[in-house]
Amino acid sequence: MVYEGGLSPEYVMDKMQFYEIDSLIQDIYKKNKEKWEMTRFIAYVMAQTQTTEKLQLTKFLPFPWDDKETEEEKIEITKEYRETLFNIAKKFKPNE
Repeated sequence: MVYEGGLSPEYVMDKMQFYEIDSLIQDIYKKNKEKWEMTRFIAYVMAQTQTTEKLQLTKFLPFPWDDKETEEEKIEITKEYRETLFNIAKKFKPNE
């Protein structure tokens, strides 16, 4: 059963593994991210109409994920790294 807030309390308390908790905590902001982005845009438009100075959306009302997205865009996966990941994944593939 999925609750409006996301995960069921039963799953979190009884079935969730420890390694899942870190991902859950790191990405909890995504639950309301769209609403915050909409709020920022409305505030930006209202503020921009009251000044002749050119405002930047992400500088006007910065959020923690603004920097995180630019860091993720900078990540470059090399051919060697891809091959290493492929070899690791082959170890977990069931024999056919």
